[in-house]
Order: sequence, then C-alpha cells, then structure tokens
Amino acid sequence: MRIRGTARLTAAAAAAVLLLSACGSDDGDGDAQNDQQQEQQETGAGEDDGADGDADEDGDDRSSEERIAEDEARSIEGDGLDGVWESIVDDNDIETLTISGGTVETTGPLSCPGTVSEPDSAEPVIELDCEVENTKRVRGTLELSPEGNRLYIGWDGEAWGGYIDSLIRIG
Repeated sequence: MRIRGTARLTAAAAAAVLLLSACGSDDGDGDAQNDQQQEQQETGAGEDDGADGDADEDGDDRSSEERIAEDEARSIEGDGLDGVWESIVDDNDIETLTISGGTVETTGPLSCPGTVSEPDSAEPVIELDCEVENTKRVRGTLELSPEGNRLYIGWDGEAWGGYIDSLIRIG
C-alpha cells in the first residue's frame, strides 16, 4: 500500500511541475520543439516509473524515487545561497551555478556571469548577463529549501511565468 501512496504523490508532484512549467509560452523564435523536450525532461513527463525495468530514452531505468534519493544523497546541506549548485535535470541549459556573495557564474550550454540582488533577503533575484541570447533565463527569483540543500529558480517569463530550475548543493 505504501508504494501506491508514493506513486500517487510522485504523479501529483510531476503533474504540478508540468502545470507550472507549461505556463511559459513559446516566443515564436523557432525552438518550440526544444522547449517541449526540455519541459518533458524537467518534469519527467512521458517517462514511466521504471518499475517494470524498461529504460527511458537516456537508458536510465531508475524510478523517480531512486532518482530523488540519489539527488538527496549527493546534495549537502548549507546555510545561505553561497556554493556550487548542480541541476537535477540531465542536459539542462544550466549545468552548474556558482554563487559567491552577489556574483553568479553558470556552466553548461548557458555559461555566463550574473548577479544576485539582496542575497540575504526573503526573495533574492538572480540576473544573468549572457553573450548568448537566451530569453528563457534572464531574471528569476531564488528560493532555498529549509535544509539548504536545494535551490529553486523561478525564471520570469511571458504572461504566466517562465521555466523553473531545480538544483542541488554539491559544494
């Protein structure tokens, strides 16, 4: 019975993230297919729970619970935003995010510097200053988990909002 409850909780969480991430709209720049693929990666949409041993498109046959447990095991607790953060999504535009005081540096396809306004406030704001144009991740609000091991970025977007990145503290 516990497995059913966990599966329902996981499905509900995935549905909620899908609703939130689907709120952003395509700005007509031709990457609608890439946006859809990234949303599916970020939300796990279209993947089974791995219970029957079938691998997903990346060859990963772990269940959602196993992936979450692995992320938790790799993450470290800390105070404040300073540190090195890694995306929980494979092939994300932002692979890692390093925050030191009010400065930010990202790695991955979207590698660029940035700033954090009021890092000690209840709602610090991140702004990236990228040479490569990326309208999906320019300015966002940071939210730190109570344990200090997860960081969520709610990126500004059109009308209903933008992408949400979820990262774990690795350093």
